Formats: sequence, C-alpha cells, structure tokens
Amino acid sequence: MENMTLRVNIEGREEKVDTDWFAIMATLKKRGVDCDSLQRIHAELNAGLKVTTRRLTLAKLHQDMNLASIIREVGTYLGDAQGI
Repeated sequence: MENMTLRVNIEGREEKVDTDWFAIMATLKKRGVDCDSLQRIHAELNAGLKVTTRRLTLAKLHQDMNLASIIREVGTYLGDAQGI
C-alpha cells in the first residue's frame, strides 16, 4: 500500500487535520482493524470515497485538483446590464 495524503475528521469535532496513510494505518491497527480491512479502506480512499471507521472520517486529499472549471465567480454579466 502506497502512502497518500488524507484529510481526517475525528467524530464529534469540527476540526479537520491533514495527515498521511501510514500514520492513520498505525492508529487503525492500534484500534483493532485487521490487515484485510486496512487494504479495503486503502482501496476505497484511492477510489475517492470517504471512509468512516473507528470514530474517524477519512478522505484522500487531492492537492493537485484544479477547480477552475468547476467553480465560477458569481457576479453580474455585463450583457445582462446592457440588455443583451
């Protein structure tokens, strides 16, 4: 399993922290998650899914995601003001 950057939320808290898979894997092992479950969680995270287990919500952090074509600035279109 390769390492990846994760965004983690602890159940019942608003704060989110960024960490990596190896750190979370060690924590999950301490909380009793077996090897097969760890592999399944890793695969689900790689597929872009959010995973909730052992009071943690995990999501893969995509630092290179370009939102320019998804998010647009909200404003007045000049054509609307000119009656076009």
